[in-house]
Amino acid sequence: MNLLISFRSETLKLKRTLSVYLCIIAAAFGPFMSLLEVMDEAPKMLKHQPWIKHFLEGREPMAIALLPFYIILVCTLLMQIEYRDKTWKQVLTSPQKLFDIFMAKFLAVQTMIWLFLLTYMLFLGITAFITEAVHPELFDGPINVFAILQNNTQLWILGLGLSSVQFWLSLRFKNFIAPLGIGIAGWFLSPMMLFQFKTSIVEYYPYAFTILPEIPGHAGKAITYQWYSVITMMVFLTIAFVQFRTSKVKG
Repeated sequence: MNLLISFRSETLKLKRTLSVYLCIIAAAFGPFMSLLEVMDEAPKMLKHQPWIKHFLEGREPMAIALLPFYIILVCTLLMQIEYRDKTWKQVLTSPQKLFDIFMAKFLAVQTMIWLFLLTYMLFLGITAFITEAVHPELFDGPINVFAILQNNTQLWILGLGLSSVQFWLSLRFKNFIAPLGIGIAGWFLSPMMLFQFKTSIVEYYPYAFTILPEIPGHAGKAITYQWYSVITMMVFLTIAFVQFRTSKVKG
């Protein structure tokens, strides 16, 4: 019950950030870019494709760029609230357990990630309606809602490792530039490790977990990367909580 109260407190703080606006704008970008491409290429496209193709065709840009960048940005924004408003002392002297405060913040991050994924699907639904109205011959058949939700759940699990690393960094540094810069640099290192250095270490690299299942030769290990992501989350949440309790991370 105490954790729920702490979580509610964290969600109320979202009104003081750009997180919700960022979520909507980022989620709308992919579907509407895809819609423009469909409108342009419609005469050349295959007809009567299954609707699942429309809803899953955005997985690659989502997994490679949109989701990692969103996680990096939203972790930075949410975890900087107390530093920006200088309210850590007020939060820590409230009648809440340290563990509840810590977990409520992490759950708030996960809530924003799920909101992003669901909003992305909502915009894909809107673009599906527009596509059907303009080019009804392109897609037909039932919409496999289970497969769509399963795809989103897999992406979320793959992002757990990255979100825990960025959560720790954003909690550790008072300056938002540090976790943001480290996160973006970490993401840019992923394709370099994959294609330039061709190192197997990339399979254990949290910034690459969402990317790897989209790369030929790695797609068959999607379940393995999900497990790596969960293990990474457990390790970095433990590190973050120990530092939260014992160091001056609280500012």
